[in-house]
Parts: sequence; C-alpha cells; structure tokens
Amino acid sequence: MEKNRVHDVVKSGYAAVARQGGGCCGPTAEQASSCCGSTPENTHADTAALIGYADEDITGAAADANLGLGCGNPTALASLKPGETVVDLGSGAGFDALLSAEKLGPEGRFIGIDMTPEMLERARTNAVNAGHARTVEFREGLIENLPVASKSVDVVISNCVINLSPDKAQVFREAYRVLKPGGRLAVSDIVLSEPLPPDIGKLAASWIACVGGALTEKEYLGYMRSAGFENVEYTRKPAGPLLTPSLQDPMWQAAVELIGEDRINELAHTVFSYSITAEKR
Repeated sequence: MEKNRVHDVVKSGYAAVARQGGGCCGPTAEQASSCCGSTPENTHADTAALIGYADEDITGAAADANLGLGCGNPTALASLKPGETVVDLGSGAGFDALLSAEKLGPEGRFIGIDMTPEMLERARTNAVNAGHARTVEFREGLIENLPVASKSVDVVISNCVINLSPDKAQVFREAYRVLKPGGRLAVSDIVLSEPLPPDIGKLAASWIACVGGALTEKEYLGYMRSAGFENVEYTRKPAGPLLTPSLQDPMWQAAVELIGEDRINELAHTVFSYSITAEKR
C-alpha cells in the first residue's frame, strides 16, 4: 500500500480501539482485524503479564491505560532513571507513559507521540487521572516526522508500533535525531523470521494486525544501524500466541475470510516479538 494509505488504515483501526477500550474491530470489513497484540478487555492484564509487565504495573494507577496492545515491556528494557526525558513512538492510551512517569520522578519528563486523536484524548485523560499531568504530555504527530527537538531526549521507547510504519528507515533516523549523544533506544516490536508473502503484506487487515508491515531481522536491524545506532542487542520469543488468540473471535473474521485460517496459523510460526536496545554515540 502507499504510505498515506497505510497511515489512514492504521489510524482508523486504532481509533476504533480507543473508542472501544481494547480490541480492534474496524468499521469496514478490511479493517475488522485484531490490532497489534490486541486482546479482549478481560484478558488485557493477562496479556500484559505474558509480555513482561509486573503485577504492580498491571494493577496500579496505569491499569486504565492498558488496552492490551503491546508485544513487550520497553519501560523495563530501557532501565529508566529519575530525571530523564523520554519519547515514546506511538504512545497509544498512555500505559507505558504512566509506568515511565513513576520511574522518572518529578524532575523527569515523558513525551508521547501518536497520530490518532482518539488515542491522544484517552491518554491525556489517563495522565490527569493518574496524577502525572505535570510531567507527561502527548503530542499529535507521525513517528516518521517527530515533533521533538534534535538532541533533546535521553531515551526513545516504542511498543509494537514501528512495524506499522510504511517508512521504518525514516523512523529510526528520527529516533536518532532527537536523542542526545549517549542516548539510548529501547524497542519491543514484531519481526519476521522470513519475508511475508506479497499477497498478505498488501492487505489492510494484515497491516493493522502488525503483520503486513513487519520486516525480517536483517532488514529491521539494518535500518537501525544505518541510522547510526550502535551496540544493538536483542532477544526474541514467538509472537504467534499474541496475534492469533482465537480465530473464531469476530474481530478476526475478515482476516480469516481474506487469508484463510490455515495460512494464518502457518504464518504465525514466522512471527516473533523482539526486545531491542541500542545506543547513540
């Protein structure tokens, strides 16, 4: 799909998530697919525990911002320190923002970037309700063109969002630009063990589900290194269980009809959740 089309499809799908409080059932057949890592509301906490969040994260002040959309825990991966400034690429309803605010303390600052007005509205409300409105802010924008000054932040994080971008090389260049020298990147994302079949990659439904836009490890880490990042390290685990919780769920019916249940199950074995750290020298 063209870049603008990708942005429109993803924005529409995640606007539906924000309105519904979790899950991703878009208004049209091609959008009625599970969003990246999304789960029914009653299993949001279970999903958060599965991907690395602690019990106190799931049940604390940030709980209302947990829409079950992640594939890892970049706030723990980043080893955040009091007083740091953090930018989140695709901040959603603010779950990672509120968890980060606790670690950054009153002298720290968190800037969430999201292109979906419905998510931004929800995130701002969550920040106020959690008592972090002074140190947490959310800005509308694209992660390919961050509304953040160059060399102004200590840490860039992202949770299952960069795979949704139609220009990942530009995303990493922007992340590198806004980081101070010595700054660090901590990303949880969906990465493939082998290229996606072209007919799957072009489907709108597969983009919303974090599969259509996913790259192989070589491509993904290659873009990161080309942007200038060094000391790139990662771990990975199978992500199929996050993406295919139940093919009988209504939110998956459009994808099943377009792709076929057998192919979805087959592709799930090539999908991995990566936890990646890197540094800007």
